[in-house]
Amino acid sequence: MKKKRIRELMQSKTAAVIVAVLLTLIAFNVKMELIEPLLILFVIYSSLNFAKKGAIFSAVFVVSVLAIQDLYNLQINLAEYFVEVLVIIIAAAYIVKSTSRNRELNFNLKERVKELAGLYRISEAAEKYNLDRDQLLSKVVEEIPASYQYPEDCAARISYRGKIYQTTNFRETDWMQQQEITIDDQTVGKIEVSYLSEHPEEYSGTVFLKEEFELLNSINSKINNVLRNLEQEKEINEQRQFLSITLNSIGDGLLVTDRQGRIKRLNKVAENLTGWTSAEAEGREITEIFNIFNSQTGKEVKNPVEKVLKNGKIVGLANHTKLIARDGKEYHIADSAAPIKREDGIIDGTVMVFRDVSKNYQMREKIKQRERMFSSALNEAPIPIMVHAEDGEVVIINNTWIEITGYQREEINTISKWVDKAYPNNQEKIKKEINKSFAADKSIGGEFEVWTSEGEKRIWDFKTAPLSRDEKGRKLVISTAVDITRRKKAEKELQKLNEIYRTLSMVNQLIVRERSLDCLLEEAAQITSDYGRYKNIWIGKIGPAQDELQILTSTENNCPFIEAGEDYSLKLEDLARDFKDKMIMDGQNKLIQSSCQEISGLDLSISEHCGSRAFFLLEVMEEPWGVFSFCSAEADHFDETEVKLLDELTGDISLGIEKIINEKMRLESEKRLKESEENYRRLFENSPVGIFKTTSTGQVKMINPHMAQLLGFDSISETITYYNDLKNTLYVNSERRDQFLNQLKSEGIVSNFVYQAYDRYQNILWLEMNARVSEENDDGSFEIDGFCRDITERRQSEEKIRYLGFHDKLTGLYNRAFLEEEIKRVDTARQLPISIIMGDLNNLKLINDTYGHQSGDQLIQEAAEIFKESCRDEDIIARWGGDEFVVLLPQTTAVESEKIIKRINSSLEKEEGELQVSISLGTAVKNDPEDELMIVLSRAEDRMYKNKIASRKSARSSVLSAFLTSLKEKSSETEEHVHRMSSLAKNFARVLGLSNSEQDRLYLLTQMHDIGKIAVPEEVLNKTDKLNAEEWEIIKKHTETGFRITSNIEDFAHISSEILHHHERWDGTGYPEGLSGRDIPLLSRVLTIVDSYDVMISGRPYKEAITEAEALAELQSCAGSQFDPELVEKFIESLN
Repeated sequence: MKKKRIRELMQSKTAAVIVAVLLTLIAFNVKMELIEPLLILFVIYSSLNFAKKGAIFSAVFVVSVLAIQDLYNLQINLAEYFVEVLVIIIAAAYIVKSTSRNRELNFNLKERVKELAGLYRISEAAEKYNLDRDQLLSKVVEEIPASYQYPEDCAARISYRGKIYQTTNFRETDWMQQQEITIDDQTVGKIEVSYLSEHPEEYSGTVFLKEEFELLNSINSKINNVLRNLEQEKEINEQRQFLSITLNSIGDGLLVTDRQGRIKRLNKVAENLTGWTSAEAEGREITEIFNIFNSQTGKEVKNPVEKVLKNGKIVGLANHTKLIARDGKEYHIADSAAPIKREDGIIDGTVMVFRDVSKNYQMREKIKQRERMFSSALNEAPIPIMVHAEDGEVVIINNTWIEITGYQREEINTISKWVDKAYPNNQEKIKKEINKSFAADKSIGGEFEVWTSEGEKRIWDFKTAPLSRDEKGRKLVISTAVDITRRKKAEKELQKLNEIYRTLSMVNQLIVRERSLDCLLEEAAQITSDYGRYKNIWIGKIGPAQDELQILTSTENNCPFIEAGEDYSLKLEDLARDFKDKMIMDGQNKLIQSSCQEISGLDLSISEHCGSRAFFLLEVMEEPWGVFSFCSAEADHFDETEVKLLDELTGDISLGIEKIINEKMRLESEKRLKESEENYRRLFENSPVGIFKTTSTGQVKMINPHMAQLLGFDSISETITYYNDLKNTLYVNSERRDQFLNQLKSEGIVSNFVYQAYDRYQNILWLEMNARVSEENDDGSFEIDGFCRDITERRQSEEKIRYLGFHDKLTGLYNRAFLEEEIKRVDTARQLPISIIMGDLNNLKLINDTYGHQSGDQLIQEAAEIFKESCRDEDIIARWGGDEFVVLLPQTTAVESEKIIKRINSSLEKEEGELQVSISLGTAVKNDPEDELMIVLSRAEDRMYKNKIASRKSARSSVLSAFLTSLKEKSSETEEHVHRMSSLAKNFARVLGLSNSEQDRLYLLTQMHDIGKIAVPEEVLNKTDKLNAEEWEIIKKHTETGFRITSNIEDFAHISSEILHHHERWDGTGYPEGLSGRDIPLLSRVLTIVDSYDVMISGRPYKEAITEAEALAELQSCAGSQFDPELVEKFIESLN
């Protein structure tokens, strides 16, 4: 460390100056011979340490010292002096040159060593981190500064594919060099080297040496090669890894050979099946690894790889091939081998794919065996079985099916043929069921009638289930059937007997409990009909003469005998020949008819109602009493067993009738005695009204169920407990309870007493009560019996009906019916004086015609509001008719009624809006009790009409003025337009020679022709876009509206026809009536020309104005189509 400090001190400029000063001082004190060597050493010292500058400085210094010494000693010899100086300069120059070259060589050598060292470290890093790009580039960027002249002042950065690797001290400066990293002609990054400060004393024009630029090229080249190798190796490794994963992921075994048939690779599945690992098998012959033979013959199978290498085509193994693994295990396999070809077609090897199909092979063998067993079982099964495919083919049909149906297999080899033959009357339904069986994933079935080849109807119980698909991919369905024809017949017979037994049981129960003869007969007939499934049953009673029957009951089904008879009476001989003799006289208690055509006295159409009938005699107290008749839709329905059971049933009913008659006779007197009590009990328990027993002190003693239900309770006891104080818990108004009790005390009975009561939930009910005092007690209290009804809904309905009956629906005022009743009520001397005001809406028809009835209704409602606001609370206001109102003013003088009229008129004047209410009013007063109020009403009406006539013209004018004003406000019908039309029409009329009256009408038309647009919505009138069809229809209606308005106003009625037709066209395509030519009124034709011309030259929101010349050209263009051609010429003449 000390030596280094001394060396640094000796190489500094300060040291050189100190040495020079010392030499100068020595030169004045020693001889020349002694100082010269020292000076020479100083030249050498300065040249070595400070190069060119040091050499020049030392030479000048030495010469100066020698000259000063010679002058000091006065020994100057110019020749010697110049020789010495020259020698010193030459020596210094030589020393400087030698020193500079040595320094340069030394420096270059050091720099080259540093570069080589840096490149070595970079190469070492590349080898050390050849698989980790990030570690490699991080190491390389740290090694770059060490290769440069000033490593401590050097920094580096490498950018590669979006990532940055740099030294910790890197920053961008003005002293940088950089190169792009390029791989396969694509720039993927760059290398940057920077000096953090400038070093100008060593270099000229640049901070970096030429060698340092070459160094950066070398570093870049090295990094480029390393990165390229890394990327290529990474890509190769990824492809190898992907290929390995792919091959091992294949579910089949995979084996690859070279062109000599030696193994190159096995995947995992192939290793497991062969017992060889890929490494063990590599290079071995295919026959050694892949040993196969035929499982049926036991012979070795030629390896398919040889065929592939020889023929260059894909080869597969035959069925029944087995593979013998290395450990001796055998596998049934299926495989195929294919050649591996280059682009030029040369075979490089083969690839063979194979899989273990041992389980599938065994399963197929089992399936084939089961199919043989299944087929044999199906064919010999004792029940019909069929297997058919979804395309309609019958795949299997067994012998039983053929034997039962009688059809040969070729006759029913498709499902369509089977359906056509076996289901002649039900084909569509069967086809739907068959289609359903293929669509369903579960078993379905049902019972169906099948017709055999012999025409016999059989009943089969089918079950259909899906099978798997066959080798053709078709869905299969198996259908099995059980012939249940005999069973169904037996079931039917059994059902019929069960129904009769059930009927017997229910009728016997009925006989036990029923005491009414009519009910017994009616219910017995109905029960027998319902459960016995007879078409019709009736019971008749034999008359006293024993020659006719009185029908007592019949089921609802059609009964031909009742239809044939009158008043439900039948002659016995009409039922059957010798009916009376056989059943009554001879004692035969039954008569069976196999066909109703045997019935005498009935036409064939009536007899067709049933198939067979049975009559049984009802005997009561050993005497013929009546007939029990059964009708079936089937012929020969009644067999011996059924007849026996029906005979028993008839006997039971006869006993029931006898029991009821006896019971009736025995209990007649008892029933009379108990009738009152029984009726009361039934009434009490089942009454649809509430029945109660209470006390005058407010206690409830007894109520019926309906009373509890009426008050919101399910229990009678709960109701009695809840209402323990009727006055305070039941009555809404307790005073009504007092009124009720007072009336009972005074009269003993109360009828139709209405009051409001609380139910369990505090809902208010309207109840109507009838009650009487049933018992008086010694303490003055008494008991009350009564009943009440809930009339809440009735009261609400009455109130609603009353309101609707006496109120006008539109205005809410009283209606005429109410007013007429009120006139009768108030027409008394006590109400005098009585005034009546009658009002009538003006121009209502005009408003309805113009704006529609909705606007008219609104006007009526506004008038009603004015009446209500202007009249007193006690005044009676009613809507008398469509537009008429009447105000009835009891105890009101004429002066007071006039004041009310003034208030009404004042309210009318304050009305604002497009449609103002206008009412004509008249009043009259009754002062004399002898006058009839209806006559007073007539006087008020007369005065109203006089006022209406007096103001009619003014009212209509004001309405019309309002129409015109409104039209101008919401449309382009300005006063200027009307003025221009009037001027044009005036000149046009003169040219045409119209009369004065025609000219006046034309003038009015210019003012009023579009008055009907008042009913067109403003947004339609001022629409700038093209009108749609609906809007156009609205516009077209304005001529009809204008016609209705003007025809209702006397002063304008004479121009209404011209207004109606002013949009007709000469060619008949106009509106509203499609008139053409001279059928269009003259003034309408004139007006349409004037109106069209002014619209064209003045413009509209939907159309810009055009010039007069263009407008005239348009008129001439449309002459003969839209306009009258003669009038067009006259109009042009009037303009000139």
